[in-house]
Amino acid sequence: MWPLLLFSILSLSLIIERLMYWSKIESLDGKNIIQFTNIIYLKEISKKEIINNPYKKLLFKIKNFDLSDQRNLSIALSISLQSIQFEFDKYNNFFGTTIAVSPLLGLLGTVFGLINSFSFIDLGNAGANAEKVTGGISEALISTAAGLIIAIVNLVFVGYFKSIKNKQLRLMNEFCGRYESFFSAENFN
Repeated sequence: MWPLLLFSILSLSLIIERLMYWSKIESLDGKNIIQFTNIIYLKEISKKEIINNPYKKLLFKIKNFDLSDQRNLSIALSISLQSIQFEFDKYNNFFGTTIAVSPLLGLLGTVFGLINSFSFIDLGNAGANAEKVTGGISEALISTAAGLIIAIVNLVFVGYFKSIKNKQLRLMNEFCGRYESFFSAENFN
């Protein structure tokens, strides 16, 4: 039961972290890109400014590329967008492991609980220890229920985070396309 408690506490804290992360990201928009087309602004973006803004982080990553022509700009935007996708998928491996392992740990707890309950059975005295046996069985089944609950909660939030991620990637792809056209018009006349 202790591993399930550990998984539940860790997954709950990571779910809260991801909820806060995505709420900050969803409040941003990439609509105001005209200020970003200025090469001087692009060169002056500092690391402090990009912490919770994936649009500025994208631009911070491309400033080290050679942006002398359209093709280089497209490649820089593509590479930067791929690196931001890794940040969007943060903790997904842990959530996947928790979804897979929690029911198995719950089942393992049930098996150990049943083994323990059967140790109370006195074959010569039928019904003498029935209360201990049934109490042990119900206690053993709690671990299975806990494992399933942990897995289901994680599964629901993983689906939710995946939908938000897909929406943000669509918005960022749109931002990249608009940024590329504005930047090209400003700098590659």
